[in-house]
This record gives sequence, structure tokens and C-alpha cells, in this order.
Amino acid sequence: MIILEEPYISDFLLEYLASDNIPVLENDYAVSSSRGNALNFISTKEAVKRYHDGERLYTVSEHALDWIYTNLPNSMIVRKIDILKNKAVFRKTVSDLYPDLFFKEVTLNELQTGDHTKIPYPVILKPSVGFFSVGVYALFDENDLKNAVSDIEEKRRKWADDFPETVIGSTFILEQYVRGTEYAIDAYYDTEGKPVILNILTHRFASESDVRDRIYYTSAEIIRQYLQPFTRFLERINTQLNITDFPMHIEVRVTDDDIIPIEFNPLRFTGSCSTDIAYFAYGINTVDCYLNQIKPDFEDILTKKLGKIYSMILLDKGGKEIDSDRFDFGRLYREFEHVLDVRRIDAPEMGLFAFLFTETSVGNEQELDRALVSDFSEYLV
Repeated sequence: MIILEEPYISDFLLEYLASDNIPVLENDYAVSSSRGNALNFISTKEAVKRYHDGERLYTVSEHALDWIYTNLPNSMIVRKIDILKNKAVFRKTVSDLYPDLFFKEVTLNELQTGDHTKIPYPVILKPSVGFFSVGVYALFDENDLKNAVSDIEEKRRKWADDFPETVIGSTFILEQYVRGTEYAIDAYYDTEGKPVILNILTHRFASESDVRDRIYYTSAEIIRQYLQPFTRFLERINTQLNITDFPMHIEVRVTDDDIIPIEFNPLRFTGSCSTDIAYFAYGINTVDCYLNQIKPDFEDILTKKLGKIYSMILLDKGGKEIDSDRFDFGRLYREFEHVLDVRRIDAPEMGLFAFLFTETSVGNEQELDRALVSDFSEYLV
């Protein structure tokens, strides 16, 4: 079964849920966003019963966690969420594997008034419980920290209005800045605790201080290079987590000699249904794979996908309030080699014009380079 919640549900997911008659928790958002699809709605009472009878549960967003904490208290699924969702708890849980990795949980008051002379810069500052790169800062010196604290003070009321407590918590974590290439992994642990990887994406940044979710891309070459190393990494991590039958969106940094976990996001894959990039790229329905414990045959799939890059580009508003109707979406089709989908976003709290999915031939990466650094003002009319 599945819980649909803010801020976005894709047509692809809705059509799958309808065609396969997947049980969907009935809530206001799911009903109002069904877009004419005949969904198999179930009540809270029925959903709770199904969970306790052993049925798998998937969510599309951290907004669904409130329902789980309210209706499934003290359950095993809450224990799993707690280990992964709180970044400080996660760091403590896997600390034996990474004893030299600096991290420290702090309150806003401690950030405002504490002694920060011993912070081993560079570090990342982010909410202990967070989502969508909200409140994430790369800090290279004490002046960066002061600027970050000022920005948090200015924006925290808006964050509280836009997101529930389970999405944006009240404490922060300072952790070592890990230099290396960042990757995002959609995967689940099966009923025996073995990892099954469904997609691997490179997360591109414009600079060392860039923390935006702007471009993620996958390719046959990326999957072939990292499928086995990342599978072994997830096996190693699970010696500490001890988790079974659970989906996750994972972010890691690959250094010269190690794979360092950045965060494990529980009970979902890439957010706001952008996990659908696995279908655009490889024909893989990640939600179906988890619910039915399907393991993709990448050896067969990748032979047909050589020489192509599949990207998810977040067309963000750069923190500005801009009417999305001003964006010339048609221009995207003229400037990118092959547009697979454009998903307009009507949720103001996300600060996006749209999610853009593209297919790019190897050798034509300059179109991705442009998108990485653009403020998209050239698309405004």
C-alpha cells in the first residue's frame, strides 16, 4: 500500500496505482490529486490493519510521516524511520564504521551563542531532520557560519509554515565536509536485509559551496561502475542498521579511498516522484519493484542504453517569488536534445518552475553544463 502526500504526485505513479489496484490511504491530498484515476482508496483503520498483517508500505514524501507516527506508534516501521530520518541518530548508529568522521548535533541557540572556534572547517550545516536541501549550508570559515545563522533566523518561520515538524525538525547537525563526487541511490533492503539497487544518479554541483538539488543524471556507464561497490557499501552499513524490507533514497560521497554516507531518507525513493527517472532511463518502476520485491536485471537492461545520459533537472526560482506562468516551457524543447517530460510544479514551498527530464547523447553534455549554472531568467517572458 502507499501513502500519497504533498507536495507532488506524478501521472506515471497515479496510473500505475490505478492499473495495479494498489491500496492507497484515503486522505484529502490523495483524493484531490487523483486526476480522474480510479484509485483503490482504503481507510486509516484498514491501512493500520494491513500494516499489522504484514503488508508493505511506501510513501512519496516525508509529509506522510506524521500519519505513521500517529497511527503506527511503537511499531517496527517507526524504529526504522527514526534511525534514518534523524541525521544525528544515523551518524551515531554508523559511527563505528566511520570513527574519524566529525559530526555534532546543535540547537539554533547554540549556533547563535556557542563557542565555534574548534569547529574543523569545512563543514556542512543542516537540519537534523530535513528535506529537499532546505536549510543546508557549506561552511568554510566562521564568517560562513555567522551568515548561515542569520539566514536561518530569517527563514525558519517560513520553513515552519511550509513543512511539518517531522520534515523540518528543531535541531541541526554540523558534520565534516566530505570532498568527492556525490551520488544518489534508490534502493531497498529485502526481507533478508540484502540491498537491491534500483537506480544510481550522479548529483552535480556548480562549485564546492553549492548545495542545491539542481541536476541529477544516470547512465549505463554509471550503473556499471558503481552497482557492485554501492551494493557492498549498503551491505556494510546494514551491519549497523539491521534493517529489513524497507525502501530508501541514499546520498553518498565517493572519495579516493572510501564511500561515505551523507544521508539515508526513509520509506521513499527520489522525492516528489522524481524516482520516475528510472523508468525514463531503464524502464524500471521503482515503486513496483519495492512493493513486489523485484530485482532489476541490469546486465540485460544496460546493453540497450549505452551512450545516453538521463537527467533530472530542477528548474528552480533561485529563492525568488516568480509567477510560473512567466516561464517559457516551450523553449526547453528547442534547447535540449530530447525532452522526456516537463512537470510543472504548483507547490510554492518547493520554489520550482518544474522538474525537467531529458535524454542527452554522450558528447553533448554542454546542455547540462548550461543548466547547472543558469538562473533561468532567459526563459522568463
